[in-house]
Formats: sequence, structure tokens, C-alpha cells
Amino acid sequence: MKVMTPHYYKDFRCIAGACTDTCCAGWDVDVDKNSYKYYKTVKGAFGKRLKSVMVPSQDGECTFTLKKGGRCPFLNDDNLCDLYIELGEDKLCETCAEFPRFINDYGNIREIGIAPSCKTAGELMFSYKDELTFDTVEDNSLTLKPNDIDAYTYMHLRQARIVAFGIISDRDISIFERLMLYLDYAKRIQKHLDAERDELIAGVAKRFCGADYREELLDRLKSRDEKLHGKRLIKGLRHFFDDFKGMEVINPDWNIHVARVRQFLDGLADDSVLAAVMKTYHAESEAFAHEYEQLAMYYVYRYMLDAVNDYDVLLKAKNAVIGILAVDIMAAANQAFGCMPDFTMRVDIAHLYSRQFEHSYYNYEVYREYFGMKRCYSYKFLMDALVSLN
Repeated sequence: MKVMTPHYYKDFRCIAGACTDTCCAGWDVDVDKNSYKYYKTVKGAFGKRLKSVMVPSQDGECTFTLKKGGRCPFLNDDNLCDLYIELGEDKLCETCAEFPRFINDYGNIREIGIAPSCKTAGELMFSYKDELTFDTVEDNSLTLKPNDIDAYTYMHLRQARIVAFGIISDRDISIFERLMLYLDYAKRIQKHLDAERDELIAGVAKRFCGADYREELLDRLKSRDEKLHGKRLIKGLRHFFDDFKGMEVINPDWNIHVARVRQFLDGLADDSVLAAVMKTYHAESEAFAHEYEQLAMYYVYRYMLDAVNDYDVLLKAKNAVIGILAVDIMAAANQAFGCMPDFTMRVDIAHLYSRQFEHSYYNYEVYREYFGMKRCYSYKFLMDALVSLN
């Protein structure tokens, strides 16, 4: 089996108790079937401790009952894992063993990466200044599992993703211009997926490989920028930070940043002021371009090929654009309150957003529905936002 990873992946190391925001608090711990089966066989005092916190689920798995403050029952006062200490690393459940890694299997290829929801992973990602490449190795120890993906669709999407990587890493244009192209690229591919004409995806990819075509398309996309007036953009971006019924807050720091964003946006006279403030922030923060590039590459790498399962590649592009716009607005809001976001804060903001959006099953499903139906998440609004704030 082939295993693919981002080039910086090899440098990732968990810093355990030294982490300033442990991954062992704030969310449920879902235990896979095999781990649950083993944990039920553990004897002695630790076996009793395990059995006292395991809550079985109907699918043969279980969850751990969390302690006060949402901490895992095995997270000790030194922010170390008692289960790891007592039973060993190889006895961790899949959730704990993998985080912050994600694993996507496509046929005989396994893709592994790390998510910015972990601060250490985010620091590694944001500090990587080269154009991102991917390493592929053969791992004969892995067993190929059967899957039912459409090989023909997968082949076209895989080639299309290579072009998407090229769009995102084109440093001759701004990161927001790259996102404009990627969003439009996904929309054109989506049209062919909807029509079940997968063979036409290759033509879209070929056109987007051309520098002249991309330059002409960018000119057309940016011509959408009519004179800003009113507060349409402000109102739309504010909705990115709405609460909804049953919403989980993984880390209470999220609420602090959201309050700042709302106060920041509410204090702007109109969209033209918003655009001016954002452009000033971008000009004063030279680091944001390569950090957003790495964040965009993460979104493309992690999610774009998943369209082979739901045939919604445009949704994957929206994920990237919305995520970067949200992080950008959060950072600018902090600057507006006199706190120029340094590297540590920018990593923290990205990690808070990733946890809130990607690591709550309930939140993620609600957001997916919103991205498909709400006007502020439409292709048109997102494109207008990118053009206006570029």
C-alpha cells in the first residue's frame, strides 16, 4: 500500500504535558470496537477504573464519561494519559492514537496528514515556508481494505487536485486571488459532476493549467468588484460566527474571539471601511500569505478527494475559503483591539476554528448544511468577499 504525507509531517511530535491546550479535554472520547473489547478484559484496579467510565453504544463501541471541565477521565494533573502510562501506547484507542492525524484511504493509497486543531501541528504547518510537496512510500505492513469508490471519478478528481495544488501554491499572485481561482475551478468541476460527465473534468483541469487562462479569468472575476456600499459583506461575514441550537463549544476561548469579531464588525460604518481595514491588516502582516497558503493546501489535501464519496467538490472549496476568511477576520479583529496577532496567536486562532468546525460531529454536519443553503456561504458571496478584501 502506498502512503502519502505532507513533507512536514515527518517532523511532527506530540509534546504531551507541555501542550498549552490538551487534546484530552473539551470533546467526547469515542472508543473503537477493538479497543473497547480489549478494555473490558483488563483486570485489577485499572480494569475497574476503565469499566466505571465506559458507556457502551449501539454500534459495539463506547465513549468515556468525562470529568468536570470536559477532561478525559484518564488525563492526570500533569496533563499526561494514565491509560498510556498503565497499558502502553499500542493500547490507545484509534481516536487517541491518531489525533491530530487524519487518514483517508483511496484504493491502494493511504493519505495521512495533521490538522491545525493541534497547536503543535499548526505551528509546524504555519512555519513551513517552502512550497508544499508530498512524500509517498510503500508500506507492505498495511492491509488493503475493500472500498466502493468509483475508480473513474477518483482518477479524474485526483488529477484535478494536482492542478488545485498548483493554483494554491502560485506565489506570483495573492493568496486571495488563488482562492478565487480555486473556488471557480471547483464550481466548474461541480457542473460536470452534477451532469455525470466526469470525463469533462480533465478539460477544466487542462485549462486551469494555463497561465494566460488563469490571468484572464482572474481579470473577469475581479471585475465583479462594484463600488462597495451598505453592509452586505459585514452582515454576511458576521453570520460565519453565528450560534445555533445545540452548538458545541469545544474550547471556551472560542467565545472570547467571537465576541471580539462581533464587536469589530458591528463597529464598522460600511463595507468599504471593512475592505480598507482588512487590506491594511494584510499589508502589515507579511506572514499571513504563506500561512494561509499552507492552510489552503491542508484543506485541499484533506477534503477535495472526499468528493469521490459525496460528489460535492464545490463544498470542499467552500470549506477552504470560509475557513481562511474566518481565521482572517478573527485575526484582524484582534488587531483592531490593539493586539497585533503574533505567530502564537495566529496558530491559536486557526486551532480554535479547526476544533470548532472540524472536531465536533454535530457542528460539522450543521455547517455542511449551512454551506449548501445559506446565502452568506454561496459561491457568489464568497467570491465577492475574496475580491473585495483582496
